[in-house]
Amino acid sequence: PRHDMYEGSANRTNAYTQDPQIPADIQYRKKDADSGCNNGHMLGSAERTSSTETNKQVFYFSNIAPQYSSTFNTGGGAWNNLEDHIDDLVCSDTLYVVIGTYFDTYTDKYGNTGRPAKISYGGRSDVSRPTMFYYALLRTKGGSTKKSVWDCTADELQCAAFVKCHKAPKGSKVTSQDMMSISDLEKLVGVTLFPNVPNAPKSSYKASDWGL
Repeated sequence: PRHDMYEGSANRTNAYTQDPQIPADIQYRKKDADSGCNNGHMLGSAERTSSTETNKQVFYFSNIAPQYSSTFNTGGGAWNNLEDHIDDLVCSDTLYVVIGTYFDTYTDKYGNTGRPAKISYGGRSDVSRPTMFYYALLRTKGGSTKKSVWDCTADELQCAAFVKCHKAPKGSKVTSQDMMSISDLEKLVGVTLFPNVPNAPKSSYKASDWGL
């Protein structure tokens, strides 16, 4: 969930560590990043500053993926620009986000292609470098209805996905070409999204509903 209640005055902790709820042998071993990548947060540190303990959870390795440091996860990077756009979509009803990665060959609508590779990262030599990163989003259309998404009709909800090829060049802006329906994203990544919100309109979206 993205909501103002999760943001406060806590400082960034940089408390990189393994997620205690996931077996250690399938996680990174340390925070060191290499192979031209840095520690890319799925949910960003600035999005969980309500308390020090809350911020520490953002630095679990389960929330970290290798992202190209010079073009993708840096000032003006493709992922950073998308994060900034998502920030503007947060509403008082709560914006629900699923943030994930894709590992097969992926070509975006601009012609950029990300290809699978094993890299050295996080103290391991067997890490799969993602080819694409995505946001799946769900919220009420009005944004301030004070209604739970579970109590809304399909006409009261909106959902959509934003995808960014890992090979997108630095400075890439967010456009409608970065979007797809939730249904199409589900087919691509093989994951069912928002399964507990049966009225979510997953097969369609309007770019204008998402600031584009």
